[in-house]
Amino acid sequence: MDGRDIESRVPVTESLLFQLNRFWCARIAKVYGQRVISVSARNAPAVIRAANAVGTGMTGGVDSLYTICEYSKTGCPAHDVTHLCLFNVGGHHIASESMEEIRQFRANLARKYCLEFGYSFVEIDSNLHDFAPNYPRYFSLLNAAAIMSLPKLFARYYNSSGCSINTFHLTATDLAHFETFVLDVVSTSTLKFYSTGAEVSRFEKVKALIEFAPSYRYLNVCNTHAHNCGVCIKCLRTLYALDLLDALDKYRDVFDVEAYRRNRARYLAECWVRALLARDSFAQELYPLLKAKYRVPILAKLRAAARFIRSRTKQYRPSYIRYRLAGGRA
Repeated sequence: MDGRDIESRVPVTESLLFQLNRFWCARIAKVYGQRVISVSARNAPAVIRAANAVGTGMTGGVDSLYTICEYSKTGCPAHDVTHLCLFNVGGHHIASESMEEIRQFRANLARKYCLEFGYSFVEIDSNLHDFAPNYPRYFSLLNAAAIMSLPKLFARYYNSSGCSINTFHLTATDLAHFETFVLDVVSTSTLKFYSTGAEVSRFEKVKALIEFAPSYRYLNVCNTHAHNCGVCIKCLRTLYALDLLDALDKYRDVFDVEAYRRNRARYLAECWVRALLARDSFAQELYPLLKAKYRVPILAKLRAAARFIRSRTKQYRPSYIRYRLAGGRA
């Protein structure tokens, strides 16, 4: 991001170093508008034999549970998920509650799931976030780094994609929009990364989950609190999908369903605003379906628009707001 060469004091295998210098650095330089950097390191011997573990993350989110649902019984036993993972590499630090409270809650949730359904649990606690503070921009690589620290354990890892392949593009905002390329570059002959879930939309993932009974008790999508708050955008877009699928009552253990129903008009208006003004791809997918099912009062829309404009004028520069309204991608 800063156009500076990197020297690693940790040995790196020849194949990974080759891929980074030949296929990664030149492409990422174009994304960030920087010079092409080089990565240098001492050669590390390749891992001859791994324990052939197959991992994926377990945060309880829609993407996470979808991967567990789809890849635990693939029909190809060597590719079935065996280990569920939780990495403290920055994801717990973007919440409004105590970082430690969030970490403990998610770890306990993952352990409970593993005990109930027979997976092994791997937790990695790191200070990497102190050196890479913009977690949302490059979390795909941070998660990959955690797995690469255990080369004798993992042979395959499924990284749950938050973006549909339909939105694939190179952007400095975050790597998730071209994650399938990112993970291919850091895969080696002994460790293969897969970007999972990009073939379907978030709504289609939720549709799959309502037939996956463990999600009724383990779905945890909130980024701001340990328990689902029900009012942040991540909670709401999940509630919208469950509402459309007439599945709200299945998730009473993890959401305050009655509070959502009492405030449905306001929340639907917020979805309309996010689709129209924020160019939120999830809202743009869901709002036409919600509009077909419910009538959204004009007054609720006006109030939602006023709240949105007030919040954005406090948060962003006028030039950035004009850029987004003009249809620019961030």
